[in-house]
Amino acid sequence: MKITVARDQLLNALRLVANVVNVRTPVPVLTTILAETEEGFLHLSGTDMEMSIRTTIPAVVEEAGCATLPARKIVQIVGALPNGDVQLHTDETQNTSVSCKKAFFRILGLDPKEYPRDSDFVEDWSFSMPGSELRRSLGKVSYCTSADETRHVLSGILLSVRQGLMTVAATDGRRLALVERHLNGEGIPDGDVILPAKGVAELSRMLEGEGDVTIRLSESKAAFEFGTTRLETKLVEGSYPNYRQVVPAAFAHSVAMPRLPLAEALNRVGMVVSETSGAVRMNLSSAEMVVSATSPEVGEAKEPIEVSYEGDPLAIAFNPVFFTEPVKQLECDQVIMQFNDEFSPVALSGDEGFLYVVMPMRT
Repeated sequence: MKITVARDQLLNALRLVANVVNVRTPVPVLTTILAETEEGFLHLSGTDMEMSIRTTIPAVVEEAGCATLPARKIVQIVGALPNGDVQLHTDETQNTSVSCKKAFFRILGLDPKEYPRDSDFVEDWSFSMPGSELRRSLGKVSYCTSADETRHVLSGILLSVRQGLMTVAATDGRRLALVERHLNGEGIPDGDVILPAKGVAELSRMLEGEGDVTIRLSESKAAFEFGTTRLETKLVEGSYPNYRQVVPAAFAHSVAMPRLPLAEALNRVGMVVSETSGAVRMNLSSAEMVVSATSPEVGEAKEPIEVSYEGDPLAIAFNPVFFTEPVKQLECDQVIMQFNDEFSPVALSGDEGFLYVVMPMRT
């Protein structure tokens, strides 16, 4: 293989693909990036056997071929090169020379035949949507996944489509976050899949730009295609629980709160929370909510914020993390908190299609 590529394009593509490579695997070839040529293009691929990324950049191909490049080292080397064109030349012993202006490296590779190839992806259904909308939707629910390995279904994020309405939802058994969005297009089939949290995190990093993403789904895999990049991941096996049963049918009280002042107050008051006193209290009156916390190890803190509330005075306590995480992800000016009493599920809403349900703490 002998090619010439622009240094910046090569570096960005290598960094993108290297994110999925596990350099601590006992399988040496899985610590590498696979480079393959096509007329006018270079394809770069990385995998950890659960998830794979493949991306394509323009290249001047003098000799077609393929090579394996040690992921961590090739990123370091290309990142240290001066701006300009980079020449990659792989010989018959799988050694690859890397040169740019006066800089020269020779790195050792492995036989590309050892590199695992993706099995054929048999698509069952698919749809497209703006990548920025998918990224924002996933960000508004992903913090709710469970870290409990015995509840593997809850470690992922549900992606469900019903009559053109897409729902992404996550729950750890103590709280629930969901976002609903109407999809453009006709004939989109109904279906449910559970996306792994690792795949969602990587996808969210990659969907920074504009443009649509095509989501292709099968019984065991999901593929996300945008631009010249494709991310493919195995799905979480199992059936997602009926999360809607935890959403109350109606609420007796509603509070409108300014989102940014609320987030800032929670952050400041939460500084005094300790392991023995892990709650933040919200004392509601007609036009004010006082956010407070006390702990024997640190002391106390309180801060009032203006709210719109018409009920009787009431105090509700929460795990501060469970309250600040959704508030940080929202984009609205006002957050609406709904509840029936201080012991029943509390719902937060604000952005279109967003709903968060959490249980108060008993103090």
